[in-house]
Amino acid sequence: MNCPYCNHNETKVIDSRESKDGTNIKRRRECLKCEKRFSTAEKVLKLDLEVQKSNGEVQVFSLPKIKNSVLKSCDKRPVTLEQIEACLESILKDLKEVEGTTIPTGTVGRIVLKNLKDLDEIAFLRFAIVHNNYGSMNDFMSELEELKSFESIEYKNKRK
Repeated sequence: MNCPYCNHNETKVIDSRESKDGTNIKRRRECLKCEKRFSTAEKVLKLDLEVQKSNGEVQVFSLPKIKNSVLKSCDKRPVTLEQIEACLESILKDLKEVEGTTIPTGTVGRIVLKNLKDLDEIAFLRFAIVHNNYGSMNDFMSELEELKSFESIEYKNKRK
């Protein structure tokens, strides 16, 4: 690890802290030459996941694709980048719990929708419109009605 101040390549780790979910490690380091301190973060970059598209094609899972879709869905919404990052972490966590290494795109989409619903309803609807590829306004409206009836059932159950 090169020092960001003097570019010396020898540093020592002073402190390490793991995130609550165990997916990230933050390290406090000190340069052995200039003795300045800095922090680094380690994160799993690649999952051994593949996505099977509806046409049967299999691709390597790409978190940046999911992130771009979520960012587009949340555009001009009162959602912070920290909330989006937390949503992405939750999506990754849910994907890791799916059995197998090849996941259908429909499953990936449902997981994203589940997490977006908790984040922002409008972002959820934006993503759902693209993901579910509605053929008409009536299809979309029936989906909205189903969602509203499901939410009213959940609300009634919470009040009991």
